[in-house]
Amino acid sequence: MLKYISLFFLLIISTAIKSQVEIDVNVADTTVVSESYTDYSDQLLLKVMSVVKSNELEIINTNNQQSLKLAPYGISSLGFGFNYKWLGLGMAFGLPASDADIVKYGKTQRFDFQLNIYSKKFVIDAFAQHYRGFYVKNPEMLTTWNETFFPQRDSMQTFSIGVGGYYVFNNDKLSYKAAYVRNAVQKESAGSFLLGAFYNLDYAGFETGANSYFVPDYFPTEVQDTFPLNAYSASSFGISFGYTYTLVLGKRFFVNISLVPGVGGKNLTVHNKNNGELVKKRGAAARFIGRMALGYENKHFLIGLTSYSTTGTFAFEGYQIKPSTSNLKFFIAKRFNLRKKE
Repeated sequence: MLKYISLFFLLIISTAIKSQVEIDVNVADTTVVSESYTDYSDQLLLKVMSVVKSNELEIINTNNQQSLKLAPYGISSLGFGFNYKWLGLGMAFGLPASDADIVKYGKTQRFDFQLNIYSKKFVIDAFAQHYRGFYVKNPEMLTTWNETFFPQRDSMQTFSIGVGGYYVFNNDKLSYKAAYVRNAVQKESAGSFLLGAFYNLDYAGFETGANSYFVPDYFPTEVQDTFPLNAYSASSFGISFGYTYTLVLGKRFFVNISLVPGVGGKNLTVHNKNNGELVKKRGAAARFIGRMALGYENKHFLIGLTSYSTTGTFAFEGYQIKPSTSNLKFFIAKRFNLRKKE
């Protein structure tokens, strides 16, 4: 049985990479009781959604404050999802890129998986991302660039794996899943301090055998010398602390904002193209997580917008390496009561 389960997940991953599929899984507590919010996890929640996800990299030379920004082509996706009882699942399929966009930004292949666990007291987030195909996002800040397309790094790829969680202190009055799952409804405004931990693995580089660097070789030599890095890997870990607040306006509209900075340590390995050395370094690391949600509750349907972003910062001999991931989702949903009427 384990063999077949493993093959099933490998098939999902293989299909996702080729089809530009994004997979979100939500697991939520169904035993929540509170006077400040109402739980609807026993009702079927169906969603139609539009999703934009990304995995970007910024390298800053702290000696001259120049910045190199690399990004994948931001493909929009359309999908569907559901929540019922403790389980939620969403799948979104990337829309075909136009020929003009491919010429301008290049092609991007990606696999993007996200897992969220919401209990009354704890919130846990985990993600796994693989992107291949990037472009230089700010060429005009580095050199004279008058082309209608962006400089492209077709063989560049990134891997990101992360898990983090925190404790919601004011959990009797604030519901996280009311803002980000919508199988609960926050009835009055409330906020809470958050305390937790994080662990991340990040990698950026090029395919084996590819003679490529983060800066295109047709850029001026001084620009190439400003960013002499062409691969890095890092593991980071630490504690996070922050605050979240949900503002309820009337009985139908709400806004939630969560800000959770974190500090800890890192194990960093950087490949310097000038001398071909792999340099390993340990030290401090920082990570920032931001969330935002807003929504409208109607008798017959509900709409919502959520965003999630996390950014890491690794200092290295006059450079800052800043990988980031982001997720923006808009959805329209409706609840269905599956219980038999008495």
